Amino acid sequence: MTEENFLQLEWLTRSGCLIVLIGVWSSISGIIQERVLIDRLNIQHKIELSRAKIKLRKFKAPQEYIDKEIDSIKGKFEEKMDELTINVRFQLGVLEVSLLMTGTFIWGFGDLFFKMNM
Repeated sequence: MTEENFLQLEWLTRSGCLIVLIGVWSSISGIIQERVLIDRLNIQHKIELSRAKIKLRKFKAPQEYIDKEIDSIKGKFEEKMDELTINVRFQLGVLEVSLLMTGTFIWGFGDLFFKMNM
């Protein structure tokens, strides 16, 4: 591969293809990462709910107060879930799109740039 005429400009096309593949793998890993974070948040939510229920039953709180406390915990959970999905999707989306656009451009037009300069 160190030989100058080995693949000529085809190496650039192949490198663009590899960048696109990295972008696709990034999107797959993003889906997995999002799923793992959501599962962790669900577990934390269930633990918090069960602790609150036990605590409120122990103190024999009125049902209205129990319902209000549980609704408050559910509201916090939904806010955290929305924030998490927005942040993860934005961060990974920027990376994926930039990799896919760069790879596709190099894959399709990179060799033309070098042919014009020669």
